[in-house]
Amino acid sequence: MNQSERALILGAGINGVAIARELLLNDMPVTIVDQGDLSQGATSKSSRLIHGGLRYLEYGDFSLVSESVHERGILLNLAPHLVKPLRFAIPLSHRASGIPSSGLRFLSGFRVPGVPWLTSHLNFSSERGLYLVNIGLTLYDWFASKGNLPRHSVHNVGETGLPQINASKFRWMACYSDAQMRFPERFVVALLHDCQRIAREKGIDFELLTYHQIRLKERTAVIRNLHADVQPEREFVPTVIVNASGACGDLTLEQMDVPSPRLMGGTKGSHIISFHPGLREALGTQAVYSEASDGRLVFILPFGDSTLIGTTDVRVEGNPLDVTASPEELKYLVEMVNMVFPQVELTLDDINLHYSGVRPLPYQPQGKAASISRDHSLKDYEGPFGWIVTLVGGKLTSWRAFAEKVSDRILRKLGKSYISQSKTRLVPGAEGYPQTESIFNTELDRLAEKYSLPRDSIQALWTLQGTYLEEILDSLPDFSPELIRGTSLPRQYVAWTIEHEWAETLGDLVERRLMLVFSETLTEETLQDLAECLVAAGKVLPEQAPDLIQSYKTHLDQFYGKAVVTT
Repeated sequence: MNQSERALILGAGINGVAIARELLLNDMPVTIVDQGDLSQGATSKSSRLIHGGLRYLEYGDFSLVSESVHERGILLNLAPHLVKPLRFAIPLSHRASGIPSSGLRFLSGFRVPGVPWLTSHLNFSSERGLYLVNIGLTLYDWFASKGNLPRHSVHNVGETGLPQINASKFRWMACYSDAQMRFPERFVVALLHDCQRIAREKGIDFELLTYHQIRLKERTAVIRNLHADVQPEREFVPTVIVNASGACGDLTLEQMDVPSPRLMGGTKGSHIISFHPGLREALGTQAVYSEASDGRLVFILPFGDSTLIGTTDVRVEGNPLDVTASPEELKYLVEMVNMVFPQVELTLDDINLHYSGVRPLPYQPQGKAASISRDHSLKDYEGPFGWIVTLVGGKLTSWRAFAEKVSDRILRKLGKSYISQSKTRLVPGAEGYPQTESIFNTELDRLAEKYSLPRDSIQALWTLQGTYLEEILDSLPDFSPELIRGTSLPRQYVAWTIEHEWAETLGDLVERRLMLVFSETLTEETLQDLAECLVAAGKVLPEQAPDLIQSYKTHLDQFYGKAVVTT
């Protein structure tokens, strides 16, 4: 492909990075630009699941379910270090309830006027019963029939090995299989490492510019570094601009003065994380997918040593990056947990952190938020500013399929043939992945001995990098096992991360590279050591570090409700 042809992708979340990878695999140079950090939007604010979308069956979104379960199977094979199977249990109280209301949802999807009024005035119970759920899960198994995950099963409450749910309210649990991507932020970083590898293999250009802003001067993209006071602007004429800025898609078009009707109508989803030991013990190794008091289905998920609960579905306006979880949402999620696990007696004080993000959903001014389609689509603009493709919708599970669709469209229009290669290309860190628990433990022991590190340090690094870990540590000259205080992470690894994984700020490290925001305790000493690493890398001036730490503590409190412990 002509090197003068170049795609400009706006947004370094899962979809933007995935499209970059697909285009690079098809020999097209790519530049990614983001005004913030990687994965700063919906990617890092999701429920962290790779799932087929069981509830979408009620709305007749069969194609979305089929695509999602297919992609789930691909991801389990290509990224076993980051995507893990997870068994879900649906608590059930009645046998036959919910069939009429669910049937109306299926026939209309709540996407035509009058259906919510009809269901309420006919006094239909919205609570899903055993018969209805069993039908849905049988259909779900059929869509996933080519996969290797166990099929659904039905159990009595109280059976051994299942979540210890409220026996006075629920009689059965219907269990089924899906998957969890605990750290989609790390998944995006892995895809970016692969983008670099592909570009090297093919001898084509790839660059990622975080904390940069673009404006359009007719067809010319003018790019400016937001962290540099004085720096020449860069200019080039992109062949195509892919607006992959998620829920910020309309704001991005507005910033570039590109005329467009409103495309995005995202809804806010909030989550909470608790380290309450009683909740984690009652949940066990499975997840719970249960109806809250308003009929919305909410996840209660094992999340390392903690429990992740979410999500809400609230219409919002304004800048999607400014949203936070409201007190009402936090109370709603805590009450939902206590309905399922009353013995735990969870309180607001048991919330270790919360986070909230806006889904990049299509604009739909009326109807229930839950009824807005989670499918993806593309909107084209062709005019004085060139060719701009805006992504609308999409979900974490279907990132690869969406990227294929976008890349195929771009290449076909350029008269090129699109070749799908990502279905079988391993994500970095998956090469030679241990096939059994025994082999896995042996490998961790070997690495701990090789690098004179505690086993929990190797475990933490493995969670971040998979089998890529050994190559990284081998590349560090005179490796030292000195750890960042308050963590199990080697200081030299953090320095490597800053140099090789596009980290610029404390937030980049804590929230989206090292995943320390999800630790039960985050200490002032940890932030001080990380700030020192940024200073050593030339990202921060020494005299700036104290103010940056204080400012970041305020950020953590505002957007995560996360307290930093002073030791």
